This record gives sequence, structure tokens and C-alpha cells, in this order.
Amino acid sequence: MARRPATLRRSLSAALFVRYLGAGVWAPLQVLFFVRSVGLSTSHVVLGLTAAGLAGLAAGPVVGRLADRFGPREVGIAGLVAQAGAAAALMTVRGMGGFLVVITLIALGRGAFPAISGALVAHVGGDDRVAFRARIYSLQNLAMVTGSLLGGLVLQADTRAAYTIAIGADVVSYLAAALLVARLPHLPPVPREHGVGHRYAMTDRPFLAVSLLAGVLVMFDVFLTVLMPVWIAEHTDAPRWTVSLIFALSCSLVVLCQTRVAKGVDTPGDGARTMRLSGPVIATAMLLVFAAAQVPTYVAMALLLVGAAVLTLGEMLFTAGEYALSFGLAPDHAQGEYQGVFAVGVGIGGAVAPTVLNALCLVAGPPGWFALAVVMVTAGALVPPVARVAERSRAAREPAAVSGTAT
Repeated sequence: MARRPATLRRSLSAALFVRYLGAGVWAPLQVLFFVRSVGLSTSHVVLGLTAAGLAGLAAGPVVGRLADRFGPREVGIAGLVAQAGAAAALMTVRGMGGFLVVITLIALGRGAFPAISGALVAHVGGDDRVAFRARIYSLQNLAMVTGSLLGGLVLQADTRAAYTIAIGADVVSYLAAALLVARLPHLPPVPREHGVGHRYAMTDRPFLAVSLLAGVLVMFDVFLTVLMPVWIAEHTDAPRWTVSLIFALSCSLVVLCQTRVAKGVDTPGDGARTMRLSGPVIATAMLLVFAAAQVPTYVAMALLLVGAAVLTLGEMLFTAGEYALSFGLAPDHAQGEYQGVFAVGVGIGGAVAPTVLNALCLVAGPPGWFALAVVMVTAGALVPPVARVAERSRAAREPAAVSGTAT
């Protein structure tokens, strides 16, 4: 007897929660591990991580195609086990050469992960995949926050033994996630409809354009995690512990509200409208953060907290729209490949965001902040017309394409 969809969803949710828990432990430690324990310079570590991250984006479309061809369960298990091996290799790094090899292997695994998880969600989530993915995103934030608290204990200890334990926890999270994915039955590839030829996602220019616009908007993430701490510490009168308060507020709002925000966002048209709205919301939040540098301490704190809450609303709108578009604009038989390609567009945005935000917000001054706000609004406004082109392109290839025209 086939296992019930609810059981499959619980198994996949547990697998992803465990994996994000491990990621949460390791994420705040990786730079300090290479600097404090291995002895590399901070500049070399940052440069190496950036280069490896960009190289890792190439893995998504390739692994996604494998998942579409052989089934996401088997490819997911293999990918998680391979990533566990790459993470374990961190304990062998003694110099720059080993560092570059290992972080590139890890980056390739990270680049493949959105394609694997996206294909699994597309199969298990069924017609309700967007809402299911929103619930996963809430769990992801809860897991990452919990993991980061455990990582904080390692930072406090700051010893080789403590870093080794953290690496071991990350490896275990990969293997535990692989075991939980193994509980799923074989998820057979979705056959192409008769007369529908295969089109590589990297040649689907309208889809690529949507993913690149998403990459512009996703700079909100680096704005929150990288720019805001610097802005608060060096340009406002707010106490530095406001940074921790903002992170806690943002994660709590996502855990509590992401599913509600995503409710009713199902079709590509819904997703395009929601992502269009995220642009001005994100822009408003950024200007609130900028204004916090112009006022006294308590007003600055208030503006920063309100700005963080508004930014998180923009994040939740963006996320709901992202899922509806990435799933809805992809043919059912190529969900893995298309999720991998969408992750490339978003990943490029995340990779260039630190440089762009530094140039606009910290170097250019007030005109740069307003230019950034204009960029966010413009990127959001462009999503619906580009998504309409992508829908028409898919409909021309697949007569039974998803309904819900972007407006």
C-alpha cells in the first residue's frame, strides 16, 4: 500500500529540519574555524568562500537533471552522503590548498541542495507544494536559530576540540537527513507529455530572467545579515545588542507568519503579484534603517526594529512569490533542473550583494540608499511582465501548462 501523503511530508520535513539544524550550527563558525583553528588569513578565507560559492552554483542544474531522470529520492540520498563526506574532510584541512579543495566540494553540494530539496518538495507536496514549501521555510528558520545557539557555545569555547565537535554535528545532520529521505518510497520521474520536447532550463530565457530579478530582490538577506550589523554598530546610536534582538525578531516572525503570508499564493500569477509587492516593502524597510542613523538612541532602536519587521514581511512575500514562480513556471517533468537553475539566479544575487550594498550604502551615502530603494521597487515591478512572458513560453511548449496569468 502506498504511504499517505501526510506521512511522506512528515518524513521530508524531518529530514530537512535535521539538515538545517546542522547548517545552523556550522554557519556562524566556518570563517572563524579556518582563521582561528587552521591559521588562514581572514581575507583569504572570505575570497575563497566567495569563489567556491560561485563555482558551486553550477551544480544545481546538473544535479536537478539527475533527480528528474532517476528520481529525487535516490539522488537526494547520494547527494547528502557525498556532502557528509565533504564536511568530514574539513578536519583534514591544514593549509590553503586543502582549504580550497574542501570548500569547493562543500560549495558544489550546497549548490546542488536547492535542486534536490526542490524536486523532493515538488513530488511530495503535490498540488499544495507552495504552501508545503512555506511550512518548510518556517521550520528552516526555527532549525537555523536553534543550531546557531549551539554554535554560539562553540564560539565561546574557541578550541580545536569544540570546532571538531561542530563539524561532527554537521556531518551527522547530513547522514541523519539521508536516512530520513531513505524512508520515502521511490518517487518516479514525471514523464513528459506526448509531443512535448525537452528544453534545458538554462536556455529558457524568460525563466532565467525571473530568477535574476529574484536575485536582485534577495539582496534583502545580505542586507539583514551583513549590512545591518555594521550599520547599527558604526552609524547609529543604538546599542550593539540591538543586532541580536533584530535577528531574533526576524526569525520569530518567519516561524510564526510565513505560512499565513503564503496562503493563497499558488499560481505563477499569484507569485508574480506577491513578489512585485515585496519590492516596495523591502525598499521601505531599507529607508527606515537608513533613517535610524539620523536620530537619538531610543528612536533609532524603534526605527531599526520596525525596519527589521517590515524587511521580514518583504522576505516572507518574496519567499511565497519565489516558490509559486519557481514551481509554477517549471514543467513537471523537469522540476529538479528548473529549481537548480532558479537557485543559480538567486545565488548570483546573493554573491554580489555584499559588494553592491557596500558601494551603495557605506560608500555612496544617502544617494546610494535611495538608489538601492529604487532598484528594489523596479525589480519587483518587472517580475509580473517577465513572468507573463515565461508563462506564455511554457504554454507554447506544454498545452496543459499551469493556469494563473501574471498581472
